[in-house]
Amino acid sequence: MGTSRNDPSPKTPPWRMALAVVGTPDVGPSRQSIEIWKAVAADRGEKLLADFANPALATACRYVAEGLPVHDALERFDRSTLHESSAGLAIEIGRRALARCTAQRTDAATFVGELFAEAVSYYASRDMPSFVAAEGRVANTSSAIQLKDSLRQTTKDQVRALGSPRLTPREWKSYITRVLKALQGEGRTP
Repeated sequence: MGTSRNDPSPKTPPWRMALAVVGTPDVGPSRQSIEIWKAVAADRGEKLLADFANPALATACRYVAEGLPVHDALERFDRSTLHESSAGLAIEIGRRALARCTAQRTDAATFVGELFAEAVSYYASRDMPSFVAAEGRVANTSSAIQLKDSLRQTTKDQVRALGSPRLTPREWKSYITRVLKALQGEGRTP
């Protein structure tokens, strides 16, 4: 995020399946997304939930729901996260989602969808460069961009299906738990 470095996903057991399917044309974006989220959840454990259940993100979601102007929302968010030492990636992508959603005057559910769409895009992007034009993977850069767009849209759709979040700290954490389970395909048949 914001650097020219490209650190690929770890070659650890939790990532094996995701690395096997990401960029594979005969595996649909929905399944690829599920495998990415399963790998992220297995790799990060409770830290993943803690990062996305961060109260600062619930507050950002509230700013979107209240219809704050972009400048005001970002200024408040930056002030509230100035000394935030945990949840770096989640805070950064939360800021991006906040800017996008306040500029477009969307709703709370859209903010959460953008938040997780930005995350899945980040996780897919870590490995995508090594898959472009590789045998049995995305054919070219345009196909890779199209796949990332599909992963983002799949994520937004899954979040939208869960309805709007409630914004108290306890309810926010419960909602984020439901989102993470849905993104990993829990509660549905593949």
